[in-house]
Amino acid sequence: MRICSVGLNHKTAPVELRERFAVPQDAIETHLQQLVGHEVIREAALLSTCNRFEMTLVTHDPQACIAIAHEHLARLADLPLEDVVKFLYSYTTDDAVRHLFSVAAGLDSLVLGESQILGQVKSAYEYALAAGTAGHILHRFYQCTFSAAKNVRTTTNIGRQAVNVASCAVQLAKQIFGDLSDKRVLLIGAGEMCELAAKHLRKAGVEDIMVANRTLARAEKLANEFQGHALSLDQIDQYLDAADIVLSSTGASSYVLLQDSVKKAMQIRQGKPMFLVDIAVPRDIDPRISTLDGIYLYDIDDLQQVVQGNKENREKEARQARALLDVDVVLFLNWLKSLETVPLIRNIQQQTEVMRQEEWKKANRYLKNLDEKQLEAVERFSKALTKRFLHTPLRTLKSLPEDIEGDLLMGATRLLFALDEATDQRGNDERSATRDSKTQG
Repeated sequence: MRICSVGLNHKTAPVELRERFAVPQDAIETHLQQLVGHEVIREAALLSTCNRFEMTLVTHDPQACIAIAHEHLARLADLPLEDVVKFLYSYTTDDAVRHLFSVAAGLDSLVLGESQILGQVKSAYEYALAAGTAGHILHRFYQCTFSAAKNVRTTTNIGRQAVNVASCAVQLAKQIFGDLSDKRVLLIGAGEMCELAAKHLRKAGVEDIMVANRTLARAEKLANEFQGHALSLDQIDQYLDAADIVLSSTGASSYVLLQDSVKKAMQIRQGKPMFLVDIAVPRDIDPRISTLDGIYLYDIDDLQQVVQGNKENREKEARQARALLDVDVVLFLNWLKSLETVPLIRNIQQQTEVMRQEEWKKANRYLKNLDEKQLEAVERFSKALTKRFLHTPLRTLKSLPEDIEGDLLMGATRLLFALDEATDQRGNDERSATRDSKTQG
């Protein structure tokens, strides 16, 4: 069996395409069932986040599996296959294993080392379990993935310092205001980034949080989570003067916060400074606002310098993390390979022992003049000869390459030892025995 990983992420596809793959949680099981409905796909898991959409699949035919996955993704996006496939990545076996290990450890994230992704990977596994599409191989694979990610986070420092944009915004706010416990915050938008910012602000001591959003229900949901107040976008001007810190992250195509609104708010504040962070692309806050007295305005490019600085420090930890993952990748691949070679070796040993015993019984008829010790010596000889004969073939099977050459050698081995014929015969015998038992009953 082989493992395949097929999908797209923030590195390979723009957000305009990624958003086409936003799958509701209650639809994940349907997608998984559709995937395993193909004979070539034995097991399946699906990871869907704002930055990536990828499938982890178990198959005996990687090329056919990847083709099926590509078609599934094109249907999901409702786009021609040629318009989607150029944004996709496809990994098989060792690359697929290394990829998921890296994803879970935060090494493939938009922000290097972020920790949220591990929980999302665990959710993908739980969805597969619930859908019944995670079997023996995916179960072991995901357990090894969680263990590898945990090892990276406990052995290295890659996850111990804040490096995301939201945390950098809070750090800058601390530099400007010092203590944030008495500051009021206005979040414009109720998405993942604003939620993350709210968490960092809470940790920094902020108690008063307002959330403004185009959809009031989403604003209420986020505000309730942090014991805050929900606003509609139309109400921003009414409450803007009360905000010491404003963080905006929406999907709007034009400015959400205009210069005139902030100017009026600053007049009411009578010179009290206001810190604004615009982490939206395109920008939410009119850049001309930065010319107003008492305003500290930062956009995503300003914060990227802080993020990049932390990222450079973390790259040292990332190199160590990848070295740790390489060890876990080899261990898992050895286990995966054993699933194919161990049963094959066992079948050869069992079949050869049956043949040896059959020939020993035949030879025994002509050895009646030998005493018990002599007979034991002859049988030991037959066992040693059989073991010597199998030594090289079995040693070769234990070290087969994990590629098409290995598959061909395993196929040739089954043919040379007539294992398929033996399996068919055993199946026929079992079916005959079943029929006889029913007849007798």
